[in-house]
Amino acid sequence: MCRETGGLTLLSTQVNIPYFGDALESTLRCEACGFRHADFMILGEKEPVRLTLRAKDESALRVRVIRSNSGTIRIPEIGFTAEPSHLSESYVSNVEGVLERAKDILLTAHDWHKEDPEKVLLLRQYFETYERMVTGQQPFTLIIDDPFGNSAIVSDDVERRPLTEAEVAELKTGLTVVDLTKGEVSPEDLGAP
Repeated sequence: MCRETGGLTLLSTQVNIPYFGDALESTLRCEACGFRHADFMILGEKEPVRLTLRAKDESALRVRVIRSNSGTIRIPEIGFTAEPSHLSESYVSNVEGVLERAKDILLTAHDWHKEDPEKVLLLRQYFETYERMVTGQQPFTLIIDDPFGNSAIVSDDVERRPLTEAEVAELKTGLTVVDLTKGEVSPEDLGAP
């Protein structure tokens, strides 16, 4: 970040993280300016999955949520969708924490669209719905679609089903993925013998 040379250190370690499995933990640190960036890359891949939690009351707010960097989270009742990007990070939280992240996005969207009365009205309605959700007054749905199957919602009440190939094709992954089975890139294009 500071453009100094020679002070950047990269440390990588393979770790086993509960719910995620084997991962590569990487930390970049600049001795000159103190910049630090940590990231986890999940090394395994499971079957593509859709996880659905139908939250009926306040007890659902304590349910553990594990979102890998390839997971797309949706909360339809408040129009919330969080898709992965190349900057996405994995996290472990609970449903309440996911709702807090959604609230922050709603507030940001409100600031961006404050000159558009229709959008402001819709965002206010979403925020009112959010308030009822976090107090257990309104049921809601939390959905995670993960093309690599590394996300989880830890509850006996979770519906789990495999994603179809068509559903997987529509999802963002947050990663650059090269599928050699599709014939788009040959191993030779990647420098393989």
